Amino acid sequence: MIHVYTHDSIGVGEDGPTHQPVEHLASLRAIPGLLTLRPGDANEVVEAWRVIMQLRHEPVALVLSRQAMPTLDRTRYAPASGVARARTCSPIRPR
Repeated sequence: MIHVYTHDSIGVGEDGPTHQPVEHLASLRAIPGLLTLRPGDANEVVEAWRVIMQLRHEPVALVLSRQAMPTLDRTRYAPASGVARARTCSPIRPR
């Protein structure tokens, strides 16, 4: 089962500070057996879907941002393929 959350927000959006669902990510990560993926750019979204499509019986929460996110230059930062190895979305590490 795949749950897609589309309004995760780190920054304050056009709806103001009362519409920041910051607690949802912590709540999802606390659910036993639920794989929670929070990609940081388009490259990590692709890798997250690759991980998800290989699963057969594990529930997954794919948490996407409502903000326009830049696509990171993967020649400068770590590759997005780390999502598959870590089963989470990779932190940004300069090369």
